[in-house]
Amino acid sequence: MDSPRYLTKSLFKIACECETKLYYAKKKEYANAKLDDAFLEALAEGGYQVGALAKCYYPEGVDLSDYTGYDKPLAKTTELLTNDSVVIFEGAFKYQNLFINNHQCNICLLYTSPSPRDS
Repeated sequence: MDSPRYLTKSLFKIACECETKLYYAKKKEYANAKLDDAFLEALAEGGYQVGALAKCYYPEGVDLSDYTGYDKPLAKTTELLTNDSVVIFEGAFKYQNLFINNHQCNICLLYTSPSPRDS
């Protein structure tokens, strides 16, 4: 059985540029030549630096970057969000067939559940 193919932020952006690109995206036989671009690598490195800085500001945060695929990071994020207060690095979210994790975009989410007096 094929694994589900989620519409991620990256795939959505590709589809906005060109619907045909969406069809070919993530197909190994049509690899993207931009993946070897030094400029894009430098931008990615900058993103890693921002993540490292955030981890310094919030050392109590839970890093989910070792969780791979869709189900594991999604399940762990959902579990962590049951806490009253939590900082999550590389969390994952799903709504219908839209899947988002912090590998795809920069999400800064500080979650605190409402206290009874906020109700």
